[in-house]
Amino acid sequence: MNEALRSRYLEALDVPEFLHAPTKAKDLGVDKINTVCLAIETDNPYSFCQSGKYQDFLFKMLGAIGLKQKDIKCLSINVDDLNQALGLYNAKTVLLMSKGLTSSSEQHFSTYHPSEILVNEQLKREAWEVLKNLKQCLK
Repeated sequence: MNEALRSRYLEALDVPEFLHAPTKAKDLGVDKINTVCLAIETDNPYSFCQSGKYQDFLFKMLGAIGLKQKDIKCLSINVDDLNQALGLYNAKTVLLMSKGLTSSSEQHFSTYHPSEILVNEQLKREAWEVLKNLKQCLK
């Protein structure tokens, strides 16, 4: 199925526009999405990709290190799709915020999901240390 036909089907089903993106930007000649910070979670009922307290808390966390909301892209993926998702973005830094998401890149940082931090205040210190390292990477 070609991408135009796929997009037409997705539109007919009222699937959100951001899901219309091709699976491999490089292979399809599509420009990558530029962002300062890409925040990634795995499928989560407490998603920070939706407006609400978890997204607000994520923006406050990243705002504490000087990032503006416009500098942050949020993405929810299946754990097996990390490399594919990263291929769609040209991100200066990546914040992995779910168990099972790991990377060895110096620009990728792992910490707790906002929903975990809001439930367990003791996780804030460790998350703050990760955010300070992310900030250093942005300099």
